[in-house]
Amino acid sequence: MSSTQPAVAAWRHSLDAVLDLGEQLTDEEWLARTECPEWSVGDVYSHLIGSELWMVAGHPRPDSYRAWSRRPVVARRGMSREEILDELHDVYAQRKAQLRAYPPQPGGPAVTAQGQPITVGFLLMVRAFDTWVHEQDIRRATGRRGNLASPGAFIARDLFLGSLPRIVARDARAEPGQVFRLTVTGPVAFDEAVTVDADRRGHLEAPVAAGPSTAHVTVEWESFARLACGRIEPHDADGEVSGDGRFAARVLTHLVITP
Repeated sequence: MSSTQPAVAAWRHSLDAVLDLGEQLTDEEWLARTECPEWSVGDVYSHLIGSELWMVAGHPRPDSYRAWSRRPVVARRGMSREEILDELHDVYAQRKAQLRAYPPQPGGPAVTAQGQPITVGFLLMVRAFDTWVHEQDIRRATGRRGNLASPGAFIARDLFLGSLPRIVARDARAEPGQVFRLTVTGPVAFDEAVTVDADRRGHLEAPVAAGPSTAHVTVEWESFARLACGRIEPHDADGEVSGDGRFAARVLTHLVITP
């Protein structure tokens, strides 16, 4: 299995679910507000179209993330639900054909929607993550919960954990020797710690290796994912804090990894 296949499979799983949900939604649900500021459920579908069209075009460097994100949504505000779903089906077919004709090279050059240089393999992980996050936005807005432990959820977990050492050490300004422990319960459960060395660099470790924690946060998976995606504030998360509450609060305040 190539290193891009898990990400492509997760992306397809979530986009298939999004399209299936689209056929079930009522007119009222299509217009329902999501946890994405200013976006309805229908707007989320338009955003996904724009993202996939960008991938079809070879993911060129955007002029700005805000314009990249908003333009496809604003352009489709007058379109019907049927037109938007048909377009998403069409661009999805284009992407699948593109992947068959030109299998992605994991180490090839790419850029994020923020213009940051990355590899193709990482970009495909980001696309799987983004699609899963928006699938969950749609599900919460319409009361159709599900797929909290789907392949996309595990890619989300990996991206969250990959960012945690930076968040603890740099963004939360941890002191050398401090240890932040994060225990997530529920369908995607994990227990990890970040230690901070003398150079103020963060390192992900098992809690038993990290030693006593300076602060320990325990939170349920869906709440954690919503918090890390900027959908809720720390005080709205379903969790508990022990140890240094101020340190924990700084980490939780900087936990968001989405733009």
